[in-house]
Amino acid sequence: MTPASLSPAPDPRASLQASPASRAWSGAMAQIEHFLTVRNCHPARLTVLVPYAQLMEPARRAWALRHPSAMSPRFETTRNWASGLQPFDPAPTDLSMDAARDTLMASSMLERWVPRDEAALRRELTERLVEAARQLAPVAAAQPPAERAQWAQGLEEEVVGPWVNLRWEALIARLALTWAAASSYPTDVLWGELAAPGEVADGLLVLQGYQPDLLAQALTRRWGDAACTLELPPEPEQDTGSWGFHPSSDAEDEAQRAAACVLAHLAAGRVPVALVANDRLLTRRIAAWLHGVGVAVRDETGWKLSTTQAAARVVGLLRAVDPRASTDDVIDWLKHSPAYDAAAVSALEAQARRAGLSQWRQVQAGLADHIPEGVADVLGDLGASRPLPVWLKDVGAALGACGQWAELEADAAGRQLVQALRLGEAGIELASLEGWSDAERRPARRWSLSMFTAWVRDVLEGSGFQPPVSAQADVVVLPLAQLLCREVGAVVVPGCDEVHLSPNPEPSGQWTPAQRQALGLPDREALAQALRRAWGWLQGEPMVDLLWRTSHRGEAASASPWVLALQAQASPDPRVARGLAAAPPSAEAPDAPTLVPHALSASAYQDLRTCPYKFFALRMLQLGEADELDAEVDQRDLGNWLHEVLRQFHEGRADAGASPERDRERLDALAQDTARQRGLLAQADGAPFLPFLAVWPGLRDGYLDWLRRHEAVADGAAPVFEAAEVSKQVPLGPWKLRGQLDRIDRQDGPNGPIRIVMDYKTESRQTTRDRVANPLEDTQLAFYAALLPDERLRAGYLSITDQRNDRDPATHFFELPDVMEARERLLDAIRHDLERLAAGAKLPALGEGRSCEHCAARGLCRKDFRA
Repeated sequence: MTPASLSPAPDPRASLQASPASRAWSGAMAQIEHFLTVRNCHPARLTVLVPYAQLMEPARRAWALRHPSAMSPRFETTRNWASGLQPFDPAPTDLSMDAARDTLMASSMLERWVPRDEAALRRELTERLVEAARQLAPVAAAQPPAERAQWAQGLEEEVVGPWVNLRWEALIARLALTWAAASSYPTDVLWGELAAPGEVADGLLVLQGYQPDLLAQALTRRWGDAACTLELPPEPEQDTGSWGFHPSSDAEDEAQRAAACVLAHLAAGRVPVALVANDRLLTRRIAAWLHGVGVAVRDETGWKLSTTQAAARVVGLLRAVDPRASTDDVIDWLKHSPAYDAAAVSALEAQARRAGLSQWRQVQAGLADHIPEGVADVLGDLGASRPLPVWLKDVGAALGACGQWAELEADAAGRQLVQALRLGEAGIELASLEGWSDAERRPARRWSLSMFTAWVRDVLEGSGFQPPVSAQADVVVLPLAQLLCREVGAVVVPGCDEVHLSPNPEPSGQWTPAQRQALGLPDREALAQALRRAWGWLQGEPMVDLLWRTSHRGEAASASPWVLALQAQASPDPRVARGLAAAPPSAEAPDAPTLVPHALSASAYQDLRTCPYKFFALRMLQLGEADELDAEVDQRDLGNWLHEVLRQFHEGRADAGASPERDRERLDALAQDTARQRGLLAQADGAPFLPFLAVWPGLRDGYLDWLRRHEAVADGAAPVFEAAEVSKQVPLGPWKLRGQLDRIDRQDGPNGPIRIVMDYKTESRQTTRDRVANPLEDTQLAFYAALLPDERLRAGYLSITDQRNDRDPATHFFELPDVMEARERLLDAIRHDLERLAAGAKLPALGEGRSCEHCAARGLCRKDFRA
């Protein structure tokens, strides 16, 4: 997407008198003047309550335009008015709207009802209790503090009665009502003498928004004749704006189009642009596009603290200290910890990947000397249970030790996170909620790591992050309802689909319609009416762009019924098209004579034969992809496990004439021990490895049957096991061939001993059969034979499966015929190819078919783009 060039913006005040906000404020100021005249009240002695804080400054400007030299009324919200009269310090048991305190308090209230071992149930009920109590808080705050207990008592039957037969629902309703009624609120000062009529003001005027403010309505009843309510604003008489309609294929297309609409308005000088947040994920994507082209965005809605990078740092630390932590979890934490050397962490990761150590405890056991200094101390210190304040202090210390504390303090989200969680010494504030007191020296309730982690997640999920506000921002992100009386140059409304802009919004929370009516909470009809009025406000805006997607999560989606009712044609795509001349890449054919490897393995030479460019990328440039540290057990794990079991079995087998029963017992014991040592039985009681253990009896019996036949040769001496997992390296001119042989047996013959090279295969039988179909095409066995250049030998693949049929037994040896001739031809070919590479031969991408499907260098050669 190419942004339109930004031209100097004209002064938005020039069109102020024509905007819907100015018309609404003009009417509101006239009513205020009428109120002052009728009540004979001085403007400085009038308090005017506005629906939300962002309207305080526009209201002051609107008054100043009409009365530039006169005293101004106090334009306040109830919360702002209360904070100016008296600071609020919540009691430990109050509903404080603070996620850390409220979560602890809710959990404490549920102590006697929910067993402590029911962790999942306790967490779910705690979340529901906090949500229900917070929904009741505005209703409770609208009651005089002295009358709240009586108010709650009168509602208990109506609120709890419908759920009398539903244990947990009734419990949550009763506790939420009791908690809300027993709490004090920051606005309680408005019921006291400091805010009594005639003290700070002689008149109270309430400007009503789309939804009634219960507290403001209650205060007008208290003030009696000295108070008045007026609705703001009147509905627009007709559609006077210019509309743009932009259907989009999906969320990304919608984000790009919305950002282009914003840029077009800015380029035309229509500032500020209001970006309506119907869909938070979509809005953040749009903001990312705008930030990318240097547009200042002021977000008045914020988002959850749990979605910030600061939260990821803290949660990453807690994942790393878990005794069951994966290697990926710990490595990820180390990479984001400035205190540890990045090169040392990368080296540790590479070694862990090569060794396939997916669990951190395996790394601690096998690579302890390579772990950066100080890591074991940080992770070890946070493993034990402890009281909550101690947890918060120790986590703060751990963040400091790994270098992340400074990053949190330098980040706006990090500072809010530290405050929300009370990390460090501030955690003592939460001690009273835990019944922990230094003075009484009582033993504190100890929290396990899982309990503490769950609490941290709940707090981060329940806390909002408010980014720093820029007063000079050209774009303002706000909810649809807060467009009310806002002076904007244009409005962009993404998310106008049937999912995110439904005319019949669903009320949040667990309350039934009857309960909402009894409590005074807005029901579905009230919410729908408020949304209709907010939508109606758009009709008076000068420029409005509506965007919606036609596909949502893989399913077809329709525009909101309100959009469909406009029956408008789609507008042109606001994105600026940019022409690019087609320039298909040429075929890559590099040469690198100085990068020819000095040592060659069988797999490396197979890469050269399959595709020279693959050899160039993976072997000469050494761009091999990192091994996965996947906890899932796969076929590779089965092969490595079987190789190790057979190695130990044959190396410890004292005599070839051991009984079948003894061989079977030893193999079973080695299978279990090896699986345990490799960590294959570590997770979920070994569940991921169970399918492989299930086929083990078939593998074992098939292998022992073959071994008895192999060792019972009728003519000549029987083969004898010589060695397993043998590393070999031989010279070939200026180069070397290297590799590891799975197994070597020795068989005496009339012309001297013959060695038998075996390579274990657990792949499908047909794949193994195809390998030896053309002896001169197979490179692996011929290459292994080349590692024993002076020996008389045989070579083949030992196919080990758990199935037998009429054609082949479960374990079968596929011998490569004429291996001596194949070895000599392969040596000549390797020498010839390496000489050509050293002379500067080209390395084109010649791979075809299956060799390209899973190639690690796919994309580097650009073969797909040429096609």
